[in-house]
This record gives sequence, C-alpha cells and structure tokens, in this order.
Amino acid sequence: MKIVSVEALEENLKLFITNPETTDDTEEAARQAKTILKYNIDSSYANYALALHETEQANRCAPMADYSKVIKKYEKIIEKDKNFIEAYLMLGKIYEQIDKQKQHDILAKAYKQFPDQYLIMFDLANIKLFHTGEKELALDLFMKCVQKLPQVDSAWASLGTAYSMNRELEMAKTCYETALSINPDKLKAVLGMGVYYFENADFKKAREYYERSLMINKDSFWGTFNIALLELLEGNFEKGWELYEKRDKEILLKEFGGSAWPELLKQDVVKGSNEKVVVLKEQGFGDDIMFARYLNHFHKLGYNVTYAAAPELLDLFKLSPDLDKINISSSIETNDVTTFDYRTFLVSLPHITSNYIKGKPEPLKIDMKRINNKDLNIPEKLKKSLSSKKIKVGLCWSGSPKHWRDKSRSIELKNFQNLLKNKNVEFFGIQKVQKKEDEKFINKYKNFHNCSDVLSNFVHTAYLVDKMDIILTVDTSLVHLSGSIGKNTYLYLPKVPDWRWGLKDKQDWYKSVHLLRQSDVDDWSIPLKESEKILKKLSS
Repeated sequence: MKIVSVEALEENLKLFITNPETTDDTEEAARQAKTILKYNIDSSYANYALALHETEQANRCAPMADYSKVIKKYEKIIEKDKNFIEAYLMLGKIYEQIDKQKQHDILAKAYKQFPDQYLIMFDLANIKLFHTGEKELALDLFMKCVQKLPQVDSAWASLGTAYSMNRELEMAKTCYETALSINPDKLKAVLGMGVYYFENADFKKAREYYERSLMINKDSFWGTFNIALLELLEGNFEKGWELYEKRDKEILLKEFGGSAWPELLKQDVVKGSNEKVVVLKEQGFGDDIMFARYLNHFHKLGYNVTYAAAPELLDLFKLSPDLDKINISSSIETNDVTTFDYRTFLVSLPHITSNYIKGKPEPLKIDMKRINNKDLNIPEKLKKSLSSKKIKVGLCWSGSPKHWRDKSRSIELKNFQNLLKNKNVEFFGIQKVQKKEDEKFINKYKNFHNCSDVLSNFVHTAYLVDKMDIILTVDTSLVHLSGSIGKNTYLYLPKVPDWRWGLKDKQDWYKSVHLLRQSDVDDWSIPLKESEKILKKLSS
C-alpha cells in the first residue's frame, strides 16, 4: 500500500479547491479535509475546506442563514495562521451579506497583513467608496490596484468610479476609456461614461451610453435604473416611475424584511379592497419624508396600511395628522403570511397608485402644536439664542459622506464666510457636524450655533426649523422637512441635481422651497452670492 504524507494530502486538497472544474464541489473537499484532520487537527487548509462547505450550506438558507459557527472557524484559522489570505477574503464575503462595518474591519486588518494583495485592496476600496464614505482613501486603493494589475479592466473601471465620486470627472473619463480599450464591452465602464456625460449635463450622450449598456446586458440593473432617473429628471414621470420599478428590490427585502408577502403591483390596486398592506422604507430620510405624503391617499383608496418607518423618523411621523390612520412601526416583527395581504415600497406608491392619484399630493402635514407639546429637553443656552430678535437662519451645508453624490451636493463650510459676516443674523447649524475642522470653523463665529447635540431625532429637527425665519440648505432630508413644515427655504443645488428637483427654475414638490442652482458644474459661487443677497435684504 502506498503511504501518502499529510503534506501531499494537503497539496491535493489545495489543487482540488482551486481547480475550476472541482472548486464548487465543497462536499468532496470536506471529505478530503476530514481525512487530513485525523492526522493534523491544526491543518489550516483542511479547516478552511470544512469552513467553505459549511458556508455553502449556510448560503442555501439565505436570507435566514446563520453564519455564526462558520465565522468562528475562519477567525480561528486566521488566529493560527495570520498569512492565510483566503480566510480573510471569505470572512469579507460573509460580512458583505450581514454586516458591512465588520466587512470593512476584516478587510482593513487583511490589508495591514497583505498591503500589496490585489483582491484585498479591491474589496476594501469598494466598501470604503460605497459604505464608509471614505472616498479619497478608496481612490488611493484603486490606484494601487491599477498599478498592480494594469491589464485588468475592472481595476480601471472602478478607479473611474472613484474619480467620479470624488468629482474628478475628466480623470474618471480617462479611466473608463482605458477600461474600454481593454474590453469594449466592459459594462461598468460603459455605464461610467454615461454617468460622466450625465454629470456634465449632456443627457443625450448619457442616454446613449445607458442604452448601450442594455445592449451588452439587457438585464443590467444600473442601465435601466439610470435611464429611469434620467426620465424623472427630465419630467417624464409616467415612464420614469415605470422603469424605476425595475430597481433591485431583493437587496431591500434582505435588509428590511417583507419577503413573506407578495408584492402589490399597479394592476392589483383597486378601490375599497380593505386589504392589509405593509409599506416598506427603502431610501434615505429625505425620501421617507417626501413620499410619506402618499400614505394617507393610499389608505383612502380602501387599504389597511402599515408603514415600516426608519426608527429616527418614527416619533415625527406619529405626530403627523396625515398619518393618524396609518399603523406605523420601525420594523416588521413577524413573517406570518396572514399578517398582511401584500407588501410594497414607499417610493413605489406614485407608480402603483397612478390610476387613482393624479399629480403630486400636498406634502406631509407636520403639526407644530403637537411637537411643541412634547418635552424635548432643549438646552437653556440654545433656547436663549432662539429667542433672539435677530433674523434666525437654519443652515445645512453637507449631507452624509456615505451618499454616492455627496461631493456633488455638499459645500465646504469655509465657502460661507461672507454669509456669516452678517452680524444681523443668528445662524443655526441644523445638521450633524461630520468633520472636526467644521467644528473649529463654527466656534470662530459668535453668531453661529452648532445644534448637533440637540438633533437626537427628527422631532427636535422640526422644532428648530419652526423657530427659524428661513432655511438655507443643501439637498438633504432638511429640505424635505422644512418644505413639509412650510418654512421659507432656499435649496443649494448642483448644476445636475437629484431627479426630483428637475431642470427648471422652480419645482412643485414644496411651495415654500426655492432653488439656488449652479450655473457651472461644481461651482457654488453664484448660489452662494444669491443667498448672501437674500439675507442682506431680509436683515436690512
């Protein structure tokens, strides 16, 4: 009988796992691994093969998969062998599905161990770009990926996306063109070229690239989604909403639940059905406030409506008279199929109700009497500032850095220096201050009050908005709240804004919201000068 060493068995297992023809047969890999473990219980590769098999079994149970045991296996492998790169990568893939922050942390740990490894750099760059909002660091990592493997089209396409999100549009274009020179059908690069022309307001050219992406892959989610946004931006709402319904809803169901019930489609909506429908949140807080206006109208069609709202908005929505007849909760606590007849998404309501609800309903009513009756624990120092007889201006200059167009919509706080020189005005920063340099900047001005610590939920935000004379804000949830309250609001907009604000001088979602739009891409000088004139006139 031929005697085979443990080392030889491990080598055979490695070859089996890495062979494209056998790599998916984790059951056989696990069988080989068990043989190895009889002789070497600490074999990293054998334990890795078992973990792979258990990962595959857990994946079959998605979205109810329990990865806790297999995560411990990968962690134990790393603990014993810090250079076992495959374990880091698999942990990253698992956390990608269940915990983005932990995915970031394990990849950051791996990057310290393997600072020149392409896959580690590539995955870490993606999560920094799209989850943590560290766009500059993501750009640096993608540049290293290109330097490492300049022949890889995905590296160039991703570098282009990083440049685009950092508002270096010409560099983005160069990267996309390089990716297309390597692979003319590189979908991400084709879409990226569409985004480049979109951001430069060449919508005809943008559409050509989006349509080209659908010729490469007719099921391209981003191709259809980008065309939907373009239709909505140009005011073609019927077509835009129809295309928007093709967005990837599975991701939302995985994050927020609701898959136990069938989706309510436009053709299913009828008057007087009395059916129970759960409406799921899906977008940012601004979208929640904006589209909550449809809930009462949906209820009036004859539906028993439950809205699964964001926890941060729960108290605000419960104080709205428009939602008194809507069941509001912050989560779905059951998968009992009898609880609801259907599910739908909040931003699907304009489309699925369009046979009955024409035009745009009035904004959600915010009852300030109800809010003022709440015990909000406003600090006395802030109350004193709010009682000032000077003009009070609520200011918001930046949104979440995680937003993919954040660098397009946010304004560097230092650009407000001339505005803040107006001593007849008290400014109140109605946003969470994200940067330490912003805190230092605010502290230089006696007439600039940082309200970050007061904004524990949107009821507090509404209270502050109500105390202002006007609101000056970039495109964040504040404009939707202020517009719903009916406060005189001026919205700083990039040349190419989010679709809802359109391409005209005025918008019709909120009567009290006025647009201050860039004339040139990424140039805030004109909107800022316009707001300075508005304040000067108001305070004179």
